[in-house]
Amino acid sequence: MSRLHEALRTLSQLVKIKSVEGKPAPGAPFGKENREALDFILATAEKLGFRTFSYGGYYGYAETGDADKPMFGILGHLDVVPVSDGWRYPPFGGEIGEGYLWGRGTLDDKGPMVAALYAVRELLDEARLPKMRIRLIFGCNEESGWRCIEKYSEREEMPAMGFSPDANFPVIYCEKAVSHIDLYVPKPDGIIGFEAGSRVNIVPDSASATVAEGFCRDILPTPEGVTRNGNVFYATGLSAHGSTPESGDNAALKLMNYLSGFMPEVKTLYELLRYSDGGGMGLKRSEPDYGALSVNTGVISTANGEMRISLDFRHPASVTTREITETLERLSGGKTVVSGTHRPLLVPKDHPLVVKLSEAYRSVTGDDAEPASIGGATFARALPVAVAFGPVFPGDEDNIHRTNERVSIKSFDKTMRIYKAAILKTCF
Repeated sequence: MSRLHEALRTLSQLVKIKSVEGKPAPGAPFGKENREALDFILATAEKLGFRTFSYGGYYGYAETGDADKPMFGILGHLDVVPVSDGWRYPPFGGEIGEGYLWGRGTLDDKGPMVAALYAVRELLDEARLPKMRIRLIFGCNEESGWRCIEKYSEREEMPAMGFSPDANFPVIYCEKAVSHIDLYVPKPDGIIGFEAGSRVNIVPDSASATVAEGFCRDILPTPEGVTRNGNVFYATGLSAHGSTPESGDNAALKLMNYLSGFMPEVKTLYELLRYSDGGGMGLKRSEPDYGALSVNTGVISTANGEMRISLDFRHPASVTTREITETLERLSGGKTVVSGTHRPLLVPKDHPLVVKLSEAYRSVTGDDAEPASIGGATFARALPVAVAFGPVFPGDEDNIHRTNERVSIKSFDKTMRIYKAAILKTCF
């Protein structure tokens, strides 16, 4: 019996919970709504017959199978990134329209975790007995720090193998290293204030700059996407995931480019940051398996005579965080602070886990696509052996971290069937 419609109802309810990290509260280290999302999914899992556990609002899990059997993990998260204006349907409405379920988290990562939960339930409905203990692990701050999975790893048994449904199909066997770096430079002459972005791992879709009056004389007309109100300038762009900055339109860089025409110190910064492949920094690099380095200028702010520029680097294993920070400091004359890093991931294409998941994907789709490499960072890195697996299909529009995030009903159904086939091959 298919539980597709039940899964969609659950996802719709889960999307309605605005689980953007908020102010810490007792039992809710990442905000009350993140805790609410965790409580909701665990209550749902318990009704479905899973054993559940929650620790202090950091994480929770739903489990089935004998306790003495090896554990297979499915790791995902319930927190989501902030939203901006311009949605066709409410971002936390969980509405179905035009063949899609709309809302923040439908792809990243509430949707695929719900699909995996119901895929396991369907296998149990068929009276199948798992050879593995299956544990679905739900984190609550993947988008802003990974403290949830760090707390889990301190306290709980780690699955020996598993997957994270938090990327793309077919199978992601390789993930680049990640370095989040704050660059501090003296505030450029003539800039009173500059603000852009909300998270380092999102391409900013809006930016504003207040410019000293003396720099506003005889300036060039504003181009498309840039507007002016007195001495305040605005830019609009297109948001995207920070791991694929080339797929967005960075409003901060668009505004810097315009201001460069009459502000020399801004021009120097713009030339450093302008290329999403690191070319302006001399860091353009590519490597087999990992692919090319990318950099997203995610957040810019000014205070106390400084400009802070938060950068999201996704880079091959041969490029170190230290090399990046030293290069930035040498070229900018500023200072750097590393706010977070993730080690790279590489599971050989011929590993049994990659082979079985590839077979499951192929059995449902008929697609012979090869395992792929991405710049995204998933919880797969937390396990000894794990890969990312879905939910975005090759050729489909990727709305993760974007306005109008949504999942088509057909794709959600197909994702559930792929996860069911994959869990059957690996755990039964």
